Amino acid sequence: MSHAGRTEPKKNGRLIAWNGLQLHIPRNWEVRVSGQRHLVFEKDFQPQLQIRWEKPAQSQLRALQERASHFASRMGTIIEEDDFPPAWRYLRDIFRLATCYQGESGMLEGGIFLCTDDRTLVLFQLFLPDPATGTAAVDRAPFVEIRECLATIACRNDPDNIWCMQDFALTLPVSYTLQDYTFAAGLTRISFTNGDLLVQTCTLGPADSRLAQQSLQGILLTLADTADLETTTSEENTSCEGYRSPTIGRQVLLRLRREKSFIRAKIWHEVAGNRLLVVILFSNRPIPPTAIHDICRQYEIIP
Repeated sequence: MSHAGRTEPKKNGRLIAWNGLQLHIPRNWEVRVSGQRHLVFEKDFQPQLQIRWEKPAQSQLRALQERASHFASRMGTIIEEDDFPPAWRYLRDIFRLATCYQGESGMLEGGIFLCTDDRTLVLFQLFLPDPATGTAAVDRAPFVEIRECLATIACRNDPDNIWCMQDFALTLPVSYTLQDYTFAAGLTRISFTNGDLLVQTCTLGPADSRLAQQSLQGILLTLADTADLETTTSEENTSCEGYRSPTIGRQVLLRLRREKSFIRAKIWHEVAGNRLLVVILFSNRPIPPTAIHDICRQYEIIP
């Protein structure tokens, strides 16, 4: 789809990237992961916007339009093209299938569009108490922030799969798919799979408090959920690596216990961010050292 002639959206906010969708949000917003393809954005602990998305099977444009209209009609009353709010018409300039809906009060409450890869359907919903379509309302700061945020959305199938959430960024090959995640106080854990390989990434903080209670080696063994690792700690005591390469007999026993036989793991201290970063690989086949080092190089704390 050509976007010639449109105004490029502002991208001076904070990058958020989750499961194939990227956008920029104001720096005073917070993001909450509510599902594998569901994000909720808050400001001062008040929800502002939620976004859901899906990648349907290859479909004709007409079929996608019908699907988008069906979603919109379930949420509210579809706003006809002639009545499309002027302040939101930019959605039609940037994206395809831009459809908005309104509630019983006649106020715009959300919409659906086809993202920049022309295969991802994105549904957005406003949480503002009075999302009016009139000039006085849409020119207020919250509406301007939401419009600028939506204008930055991109869904791409890049060779590198970017994950950027909270204060960390991670880049993985597109062959890695999200399996599970946990966002808890002081601990973020995200798991990915790539064939037989299971990857766990963890961000822990504050690092100084955790290291006062447990060593890097101890934390790594706890997160790997095994004491059966050969570990090496750096001379500066800022990183620790471990691996498990069991004998044939031990491999059989581990498989009977439904455990992956081979493990490679690394933990390191990001002093500037006062965080601990951890990457653990599990597989039923030997794991080359380069596999974990390649991932660790693409995992970092961001300001």
